[in-house]
Parts: sequence; C-alpha cells; structure tokens
Amino acid sequence: MPVKQASWLALALIATLPLVATPAWAKKDPKKAAPKPAAKAEKSDDDADDDDADKKPAAKAEKSDKSEKSDNDDDGDKRAPAKAKAKANAKANAMSDDDDTSDNDDDSGGGFSGKAKQPTIDSSEPPMVKQDLNGHDMGSKKKTTEFEKDRFFVDKADTEKTEGKTLIQGSLTSSTMLFAESGGGAYPGIMQTPGAKNLAANGDVPSRLFTDMRLQTDFRHISGGRWDARIDGRIRLVSQPNFNDRFDTIVAQTPAEQPHIQSGLLGKNEYDLRELWIVRNGERTDLTFGRQYITDLAAVKIDGLRFDYASTSKLTYLGFAGLFPFRGSRSVDTDYVALKDPVTGKGAGQFIGTGGFGAAYRTPKAYGAFGGVVEQAIDGGDQTRIFGTANGYYRVNPVLDLYHYLLIDLVATNGGAQFTNASGGLNYKPNQRLRMTVNLNHVDTETLAIQAGAFLDAPQANTVIQNQILVSRLATDSARASISAGLGNLERFEITVAGNFRRRPAFNLYPTTAGTAGTNIELKGERGYEVSASIVDRHSFSDARIGVELLQTFGSGGVSYNHTEVFALRGFVGHDLMSGRGEWELEASYSTTKDMNVGVACGGVGADTSTCFGSSNGSVLSVGGTLYYRINHDWFLISQASISHQALTEVPVGMTQAADPSVNDLTGYFRIAYRF
Repeated sequence: MPVKQASWLALALIATLPLVATPAWAKKDPKKAAPKPAAKAEKSDDDADDDDADKKPAAKAEKSDKSEKSDNDDDGDKRAPAKAKAKANAKANAMSDDDDTSDNDDDSGGGFSGKAKQPTIDSSEPPMVKQDLNGHDMGSKKKTTEFEKDRFFVDKADTEKTEGKTLIQGSLTSSTMLFAESGGGAYPGIMQTPGAKNLAANGDVPSRLFTDMRLQTDFRHISGGRWDARIDGRIRLVSQPNFNDRFDTIVAQTPAEQPHIQSGLLGKNEYDLRELWIVRNGERTDLTFGRQYITDLAAVKIDGLRFDYASTSKLTYLGFAGLFPFRGSRSVDTDYVALKDPVTGKGAGQFIGTGGFGAAYRTPKAYGAFGGVVEQAIDGGDQTRIFGTANGYYRVNPVLDLYHYLLIDLVATNGGAQFTNASGGLNYKPNQRLRMTVNLNHVDTETLAIQAGAFLDAPQANTVIQNQILVSRLATDSARASISAGLGNLERFEITVAGNFRRRPAFNLYPTTAGTAGTNIELKGERGYEVSASIVDRHSFSDARIGVELLQTFGSGGVSYNHTEVFALRGFVGHDLMSGRGEWELEASYSTTKDMNVGVACGGVGADTSTCFGSSNGSVLSVGGTLYYRINHDWFLISQASISHQALTEVPVGMTQAADPSVNDLTGYFRIAYRF
C-alpha cells in the first residue's frame, strides 16, 4: 500500500476511534459492578447533563430499570428532595416486593433487573481517580500546600461560592522590550539615496521595540457541571525600522523589500491564538475540542478533537485528529499559509492533517507517555510523516531520578527514518549537600519540508552568499555533567562545576553561478568543550546573596564549536525587599571572543571557504540590574535594564590590526502581570 494511502487510513482510524470505542469502554461488567444506591449516585459519562437532577424518584427508578441492560455505567441522578423521597418510601411500604414502580429498594441500596431484585454489593475499594491531562496540577478541590501559597501562577481551589458555579482563573501579562545601538560608524551594505548622509549620522541606527499582551483564562466545572474551557491568546506589536526613503535596496537582495526587525517569525505584528478549547470531563472519558497542544505526544499543536480514556488510575489511553498549523507560526495569519515544495518550488496546498494514538501513565514513582503520530498533506503535494515518541520521569529511589525524551521518525517523505530527538539524563542527590546531574542530547531538524519551504527564497545567480534557499537535516549532539555542593552552616556556600561537549557533523553548501550549479563546498564537522564554575554566598554581608561565574570554551581537533573560543566572567549581588515581597540583583560581566582563523590567510580568488570563517577578536563589557516585586497578592512585576560596550579588532594575516568602531547597546525589559 502506498505511503500516502496508508497514512490516510491511519488518520481515519484515529478519528473514528473515540466514536466507536467509547461506549464499549464506558460499559461496565454487570458481574463485577452492581448499581449504586440512587440516593448517592452520580451522573455517568454517558448520562445526560446535570440539569436532570430535579426528576422524581419514581421516574428515576423506572429509568434505571430500562437502562440497566444497555449501560451499567448509568448511575442515576442526584439525591431527590427529602419530601419526595419520604413519600416514595411510604408508598413502597404499602406495595408488594415485585412492584417495579417502587422506589424503596432503590433508595435503600438495592436495584431491579426486570422484576428480579438485585442485591447490593458493598465494595470497600475507593473510587478511581483518573489522571488530569488538561494541564492542571490537581483538581479544583485540592488543598493549597505550603509551597504553593506564595506562587503567583498556580491553580485556584474551590470555595463555597464556586463549588456549584464556574471557577474562573487566569492571568493578564504585559511585556515590553527595547534594544538600541549607538556608535559603530556608517553601516555598509545599504545603498542610500544619492546625497543622503549615512544612517548613523541621521540617527537611523538599529533598534528593536515590541510590546506583548497575553491573556490566559481557565473556566473550571462550568455552571457546576462537567465542562471545562481554556483560552490563551497573545498580541505583539513591533516597531518598524525608520529608514524612510534613505535606501533603495540592500545589496544582493532581489527583489527589494522593506526590512523588518528581528522579532518572532517574520518581524511583524503578531496575533497569536495559542489555545482555545473546551473539554467534557467524564468519569473515565474526556473529550476536548478546539486548538490545543498534545503535550503527551511531542507537544503537537492541532485544531481538532482529542479523547482520553482512563483504563485505570495509572493508565490513560489518548488519541487525537485534526489540522496541523504551520510549525513555528506565532500569528493567526501564518497558521495556514500556502505551502511549497523546497526542491521544485511548486505549490503544495495549504493544509496538513494530523492524528495520533498513545497512552499516559502515572505511578507513585514514575510518569510519562508514549505513542505514534501521523502528519499528511491534504490538498496538495505528497508529504507524509509518521513518528513515534516517548517521554518519562522515573524516581528509582529517594536519591536517584531518571528522565528521557525520544522522537523517532519512521516514515518521512524528505529525510527518511532517523532518531530526530533522543535526550535523557539523571539527577543524583546522595545527601542534602551534594547534587550531580548528567544529560545527553541528540537533536535534529524537526519539520515538514513543505512547511519550511513556504518561506524559502528562490536561488539567485550571484556571487554573494544567499540564505533561506533549502532545507537540510543537520543534527547536533551534546553531553553535559555537573556537580554542586552546599558547604558551611545551613549550606551558606554553593559551589558548582560543569562540563559540556558539543558536536556538529560536516555538511555541504550548494552554490549557484550564473544559474548553474557550482562546486559543492564542504563545511567540516565541529567539536567543542565548555567548562564552567560558580560560587555563591547565600548570606554574605548584610545578608546579601553574592556570586561569581566563570566560563571557557575551546575546540577539539583544531576546529572549535562555532569556530570561536569564548571566555566569560560574571559577578552579581542580590538582596530581598520588604521582607520577601521583592528582590533586586545587580550584575557586571566581561567576555571575549577569538576566531579560530586569526592569523590565517583568508580572502581572494580560490580562498578555502571550508577554513575561512573570520579573523577577529572581540570583547563585551556589560552592567545591569533586575528587579522582581510582588505588589500584592494579585500583581507582580519584573524590570530589567543593562548597557554594554562592544569592541572588535580584525587580525588579517601579514597586515596591521584594525579596530572597528565600537558599539554601545541599551537593553530594557518590563513585565507586569495580574492574576484573577
């Protein structure tokens, strides 16, 4: 069977699974479960909504007799009014035991099947509590713990006023960021209008300003029923470069286009609908409709339907089907853009369908999920992707924790089968003062080619490097280990040492010359090491928190990671405010960079591009501060500002060192949040 037909069949099966299987799952075995007392029963998954609670006991008993054969999960309605119940009991005492209209036996714990009375089985087992996979830490009837009482973003607990109504919780945050540069002289590479001064002289220096507004709201047990809902939306407004008419085009950019600042996907205003869903919570089965993230299965984002079926309190099956928005989209106007084959440049429709099935587990020592996902082009192209995924956390014992995340591509139109993401690690804490961590990561390009191709440029015949013309699957590997120790009275001092290894394989560039393919250029693989250390005094002078951090990178085999060696030193001091309602921190840092190509001949005809990566030394000096403050129970703010000075010196072979004009940066960030 062709791959495309197989993937469509898989999507169809996933989409129909909840419709076909839910009634069978919901039905109980009559040999293992007897009807509950009507006076204490709750409404089942397949029963009507809670608006039937005021029905009369006699009518309820008749309904129970008729529905018992078809669905033993139908447990009746809520307790009838005391007056009506007493009247039904009195009537039952005057009638014979075989009268099927009597409500007496039903109220006393028995039940009927036809005209045969069924005995009640009193089980001492507690009711099953299923996993909550909707993103809430616990149910709305939870008790707030000591660790939660001061947290800002935390689920609410029900009160007497909200138990029978809708519990509404959420937050509204506003975030603003500013980045600006000064100095640096003229900016080369921009063709300016004849007679115009350089950009720096006119004040048109690079800057970036955006403001975000994000609303998150949860509606728990709407009107006291089984329905929950959530909305998560964000709006970002960005500034545009103030170049006015001082440029005609940018060198080697064809055709000319208005430049945008570096923000989000395209550097434009964003109107992001992150989540918008409604869920019906059953005793075992939950159905979720709308825009949502399937966090259990690789955090796939869908517009569609999800079902969860709790087989036991420890195991929940889940499945989903729907449309797959553009990966990386941050605005509704780019969720479903016109797709394009990155190889041929031809259109590939607009919509991707997706579906998956898996299971989530939770025990006292472990939790996680595993399953498979299908992604298939719907209205154009022949793009198919099928992958398996698993994630989990396991507490081996009180001192050792293990965790993992796997994503394995099984079928992919572009790229084939491979380990796309394989990450794992451990946390080891042999005693209160010592902690060790180890983690390994293998991360490859994870995308659909026709989605990535939507924003690729057509190759141009020129001699200047052109980006964004092809999709290449390129994996990186890293391994990191650290050890941290608390020393002194009450662990006053914390000392941490860490090491990191990173690797990237070799890959090829494919240049074009005058419309024809040129000679492929191989970029050699890279390996690099990173060593860092820090020491923190938690209770220094005036009970301040001070610390120093140090980092050094270096290469392996003559080629360092990113072809640059970095040295960085950072110091900070912080203190709480107003008995813990806030905290301030001041910091100063200094870093240097050194290209591996310093002193090596580079440039001219026939230059070896595989070894020519720059020949300069740089340095950055930065000072700044951060303020965290809890205004009151429902308001919180963060403010951050820093200034830096950047210097760059070119070191060409056989020539005198040349210093570029220095650049000064200003960075500011402010966020205020309100919760309700």
